[in-house]
Amino acid sequence: MSQLVEGQIARLDVASDPRPGMNESLACRIIGFSGQDVVLALDTPPRAPLAAGAPAYLLLETDGNLQAVRGEIGEPAAEEVVLRLIDDIRLGQRRVFSRAPLELPARLSPAAGDGPEWPTRTIDISAGGVGVAREAADPGTGALKLTIQVADYEVAAEVRVMRVTPSELGLRFEQIERQDRLLLASLALAYHRRR
Repeated sequence: MSQLVEGQIARLDVASDPRPGMNESLACRIIGFSGQDVVLALDTPPRAPLAAGAPAYLLLETDGNLQAVRGEIGEPAAEEVVLRLIDDIRLGQRRVFSRAPLELPARLSPAAGDGPEWPTRTIDISAGGVGVAREAADPGTGALKLTIQVADYEVAAEVRVMRVTPSELGLRFEQIERQDRLLLASLALAYHRRR
């Protein structure tokens, strides 16, 4: 299986014209992923607008081997396109969502509400979880409530500790509102888009 990583160069093969033999191979770069959706920045514009639902192949080269991964066009935009993957793919980071090293103010407390709240900050964020600085008390083994301050909006989620180091906690979202997950995914995508 090929791997997907942000910044990876690829090609998008798509039928931009219904006539036989009119496929296009567009140079592109992977700028993010969320589940089976991969966001691609197109280096060359298609000859005709891409149609949502059109079949396409993402061509990846790994160690001299070329692999075509099947997908369908999601939401085309001017210079970016979302490709919904149909084939399985192994992600380079072993994660399902793009992760970005963004620092935002955050707070942790026991989910049951029976303990103190302590301030922290995110080290990295994704739509599936976050890494936060381990600046205070031991989080224990139960569920926690996490609040992340994004400008003047608060993302609230129930999280579980998946990784503990002397300086960091890796947290996985157990319960989070869909719009909050999308907000964090868009922040990670915006980070990789700027790069």
